[in-house]
Amino acid sequence: MLIQSGQNETRITRLCRAAFTLIEVLVSAAIAAVIFVAVFASVSMSFSILTNTRQNLRATQIMVSRIEGLRLQAWDSTNQLTELFNTNYVPTAFTESFYPLGLTGSTNQGITYYGTMTVSDLTNSAQQTSVFGSTIPSYATNMALVTITLNWTNSTTGITGEGKSHSRTISTLVAAYGIENYVFSAQ
Repeated sequence: MLIQSGQNETRITRLCRAAFTLIEVLVSAAIAAVIFVAVFASVSMSFSILTNTRQNLRATQIMVSRIEGLRLQAWDSTNQLTELFNTNYVPTAFTESFYPLGLTGSTNQGITYYGTMTVSDLTNSAQQTSVFGSTIPSYATNMALVTITLNWTNSTTGITGEGKSHSRTISTLVAAYGIENYVFSAQ
């Protein structure tokens, strides 16, 4: 009988070792929950970063488009800067909308960018010094300083940091005898 009870005891011990205890199951469930939350948070954060990057890229596209359009404007032959300061050609304020593909609803305009454009002539020496420094080139009077500023607010639902204001600014010099003479004289 002792031999038989020893065999039963060995079989029971093996079964106890093969099974998980309640504490082990709870610990593994807690680890799985932490991993699930971390994965969900990283996916959510990646969508937020993607959306913010898309908005910043669109802002850059708007500013570069405005600058390229300005470089193609024909300057008046009598006073080269008058066309640049004409608000019919160069608006001082403008709005652009960004409607990314995939949003539902045809009336949704997405994010609205509010822009301002300022054109400064470089005819006096104080303005020339602030742009060029101490060495002012001879062609400085044939240039203008253009500054474009865009402001927008995250207004897409579901984005982390919704309602946060953003602003981007770009400045460039535009020459009187630049690309616009090539484009308009080629026609």
